[in-house]
Amino acid sequence: MEIDIELSESMEKWADSVEFQESYNLLLSDVIIIVSYSNDLSFIESVLQDISVNKSITEYVKDLEYGQSKHFNFVLNNKLKEIIIVSAGNKNAITKSDVEKLGGYIYPQIETNNAKVAIVNNIETIDLEDAAASITSGIILKSWTFDKYFTKKNTCKVQSITCVTNYVKPNEYRYKTLLSIDDCVLNVRSMVTEPANVMNSEKIKDIAKDLKEIGVEVRIIDQKEMAKMGMNALLGVNKGSDNPPYTIVMEYINGEDDGNIIALVGKGVTFDAGGICLKPANRMSEMKGDMTGAAVVLNTIKSLALQKSKVNVIGAIGLVENVISSSAQRPGDVVQAMSGTTIEVDNTDAEGRLVLADVLWHVQERYGPKVVIDFATLTGAIQVALGHEFAGYMSNSDELSQHLEKASRNVGEKLWRLPLHNSYEPDIKSEIADIKNVGCGRGAGSITAAMFLQHFIKKATKWAHIDIAATEWDSKDRALSQKGATGFGVRLMNEFIKNFFSR
Repeated sequence: MEIDIELSESMEKWADSVEFQESYNLLLSDVIIIVSYSNDLSFIESVLQDISVNKSITEYVKDLEYGQSKHFNFVLNNKLKEIIIVSAGNKNAITKSDVEKLGGYIYPQIETNNAKVAIVNNIETIDLEDAAASITSGIILKSWTFDKYFTKKNTCKVQSITCVTNYVKPNEYRYKTLLSIDDCVLNVRSMVTEPANVMNSEKIKDIAKDLKEIGVEVRIIDQKEMAKMGMNALLGVNKGSDNPPYTIVMEYINGEDDGNIIALVGKGVTFDAGGICLKPANRMSEMKGDMTGAAVVLNTIKSLALQKSKVNVIGAIGLVENVISSSAQRPGDVVQAMSGTTIEVDNTDAEGRLVLADVLWHVQERYGPKVVIDFATLTGAIQVALGHEFAGYMSNSDELSQHLEKASRNVGEKLWRLPLHNSYEPDIKSEIADIKNVGCGRGAGSITAAMFLQHFIKKATKWAHIDIAATEWDSKDRALSQKGATGFGVRLMNEFIKNFFSR
């Protein structure tokens, strides 16, 4: 299969090792995977008949539920081969995101085999002619591990995957698209997993600058220029750090010149010790991931550029480090944001909203986007409210919310809308400035954070704030990821932009 986009080395291996064929001798493979609806045993029987395996084994799989599997071995020419039958559940209930997750369930069963794998499926009756590509994408997403600093590497041992399908061309096209998106998802995971002494503001700046090679205009706004622009809310967060702050703006303009611009804004706190309001030492090391919002935005822009999508998208990220020193910002300090709004810094560990305030305002002032979506690991309160299952979001637009939730359902990256209501406004009222950066008491912390951000959103702008603090990293395996960074957001934004903004 020809791949005409620039991919990372690991993705190029997947591109070379996966192919789609209309007819194929399954017995040439070491592992034969049959993906079938639970209520369609006739398909399984027909495949078994083709490879001269007793079809009576279907008796053992008729009660399988979605994602469950059964293994069977047989010997051919003195060589042991394996059949894995995987249930796709009920034909009337499966969704596109369910199909991709099937690949995630398949991967652990083949990862240790130095094997040639063949996959056949009958998921072609619900507008899923490209199901084989989705299944293979799920395998790729699940296969990712971070072994950079191990002397012994965790390499995937699958030699090749041949997908047998009646829809070769749709699958080849879809797979090429998914490869570019998956590449960027895995890049987010790598950026988030890297230690903060590696993935600092300079390193992220260099990663962003590389986007110029694929048609993205990249503007680097340094500390001196930000000071002239009045971005004091962002700069205040970085006062305790020796690492330089940056605002980086990535312009991907490849759509009609109709002024229909969407802006993505990401929080990029490369390490968050809490500043003078120092965090507890327990699990502080996880705060290297406080730049996930920036990684999501950067890699969403990259994925759109790789696909040459016909859209106009601005990506903007604010990069700082929130650490303690004699020059660090103090609780009780007052700063004036770029918008002119004055802010009492009641808690230096509520720093992400200060960064976003200036970047959100700059993007609206310069580009006038109709839609702005920000991604941020903003509050621990969102995990208390929703756990790791859903990212919480708040929006000033019902129309935008509907589009986001449809995209969420299509890719399986779950969103839950929380209220953005004026009754919470008094909680961020300051006695010495326009607003303060934390709410009163412990309640509704995620909502009051969004209420703060809304002060930096213009009335004509449709805006959504997505709090990914609980979904960017997981303490257990998920269908499409292993323990650790998830890359949540890139697939969501690709689906959202494709469906509602592409021309």
